[in-house]
Amino acid sequence: MGLLKEAWRAGTLERSPRVQRNAVQENSLNLTKQNGYGGGSSHSTQTNGLHPMAGYQKGSISEEERSSFTTKQASLENEIKQLKQQLSNNSEKETEIRRRLEDETKRSEFLQQQLNELKMDKERMTTSMEELQKELSEKKSEFRRVQDEQSKRDKEHVSDGSLQSLRNMLMALQKENSSLKIEKVKLDADLKSMKSTSQKTVDSTLDANKISDLEKVKKEMDSLKRALQDASRERDKAVQDLARLKQHLLDKDLEDQEKMDEDSKLIEELRVVCEQQRAHIMQLERALKVEMAKQEENKKVISEEHQRSNEQIENLNYKLASCMSALESKNVELLNLQTALGQYYAESEAKDRLGGDLAVAREELSKLSESLKVANQTIEISRREKEDMATKLSQAERMLADGKRSMQKLEDDNSRLRRALEQSMTTVNRMSLDSDNSVDRRIVIKLLVTYFQRNHSKEVLDLMVRMLGFSEEDKQRIGFAQSNAGRGVVRGVLGLPGRLVGGIVGGGPSGKSTQSSQDSQSFADLWVDFLLKETEEREKREASEAARQSQQESHTTTGPSTSSSIQQPSQHNPSNVAPGPSTMPHTAWVSQNRNPQQFR
Repeated sequence: MGLLKEAWRAGTLERSPRVQRNAVQENSLNLTKQNGYGGGSSHSTQTNGLHPMAGYQKGSISEEERSSFTTKQASLENEIKQLKQQLSNNSEKETEIRRRLEDETKRSEFLQQQLNELKMDKERMTTSMEELQKELSEKKSEFRRVQDEQSKRDKEHVSDGSLQSLRNMLMALQKENSSLKIEKVKLDADLKSMKSTSQKTVDSTLDANKISDLEKVKKEMDSLKRALQDASRERDKAVQDLARLKQHLLDKDLEDQEKMDEDSKLIEELRVVCEQQRAHIMQLERALKVEMAKQEENKKVISEEHQRSNEQIENLNYKLASCMSALESKNVELLNLQTALGQYYAESEAKDRLGGDLAVAREELSKLSESLKVANQTIEISRREKEDMATKLSQAERMLADGKRSMQKLEDDNSRLRRALEQSMTTVNRMSLDSDNSVDRRIVIKLLVTYFQRNHSKEVLDLMVRMLGFSEEDKQRIGFAQSNAGRGVVRGVLGLPGRLVGGIVGGGPSGKSTQSSQDSQSFADLWVDFLLKETEEREKREASEAARQSQQESHTTTGPSTSSSIQQPSQHNPSNVAPGPSTMPHTAWVSQNRNPQQFR
């Protein structure tokens, strides 16, 4: 825009002398016709003798007009210089605004990365919440199982009603035992009474008839003794059963009490665990809400900054439009002044024909012609500068077109070489299918150690994913972003299959010596260190190129405004002209044919 404005301004200044000359000639002819100085009317005025006085008055007016015209011209030149300075300042402001916009875009990208990281943290929090919910469901199932066991035990307690019936039976047996004891006592008393009566009968009578009665009484006594012995045996048996049942009841009560204590302890522990998990879930929900609020605040800040930058751009565009309108108005004033100057030239030519002050008018005209020559020289200088600027602009456009063509050619070569590399990688993968499907654990150990030493580096994670052959589900579980696939040929080197490395390092037989294990260990370390060093060197080169480009931009902005306006198109896309280097350690045949800088 600055170049077009300057070219338009130079074109108007270039056209102004021609317009001035034509206007001078036309105005001179018009004035001669209107004032009656053309043709035969001029002879009549000369014969009247009134022309010299009018000539002296017009000469004094012309001097005043000349002085006012010079002052106006000087003021207009000063205003033009001020407008040029304002335009240069506006161009510098535009460059500063572009830098700010680039900084804002970088900042927005950084905030977008932070948002993505927060989204990943949110997903992790959701996974942890799901795991906690699963654990809570498991605890709830265990609690239900314990409740079921408790209900079963309650049912067993209900089944202990049979024990109560046994207790009732024991009570009945005890009652029977007491009744039998009472009967035994009665029988003992009857036996004693019968013994006393029998002794009395023996002592008193010795009759043969009574002997038979005595035998009957003895038989009855024997039968009573046997009945008494049987009753005593039953009593002893009932007492033993009663003691055994009491012991069984006591043991059962103790076991039930112990089970109840254990169940109560388990229930309390489960309640404590549930309360802790609920508190942890509440904390996680609060943290999630805080993170969501932070995300919303960041979005609001970004939107406000975008609105501010857009408002600044609109204000600057408005100021630029106002400056352009003021410049156009000044150009109109210049044209008006030039027409007035043309009229003045016409009047001076008419005055030259009159006579008296011809020499003075010629001197003044010579001075004005000299000033016009100076102005024409300045116009020629500005025209040459404009042509130089146009040539430089065309050269810059040609350089940009050549850079684009070379970039397209390099992209075509890069795609062709990438296809060749993919074919070679497919052949290597097919060849590696016959080797072992295992990776040496020392390589895995080395990768894990370097991953944690480098604070969870993305490059090491990418290397682990490609070497160990992670599936899509595994990538999603670890939160691996798949948008990093396609950052150059180094990714192809990092993406060598793990089974190929396992076949090279860990595919030897088990009967080899310790020297082979040490060699494989050193080879695995060297392999991982080599890949990581390559990625670090590439990042350092990119950082140095970005610093160099920023320095070049700072140098160009400190220079003159014209050189900055020419160099801006070549600095907007540095990647189109000079792509950065890239390392290709495993494709020696590509490095022989192509420059490594083409694979950026």
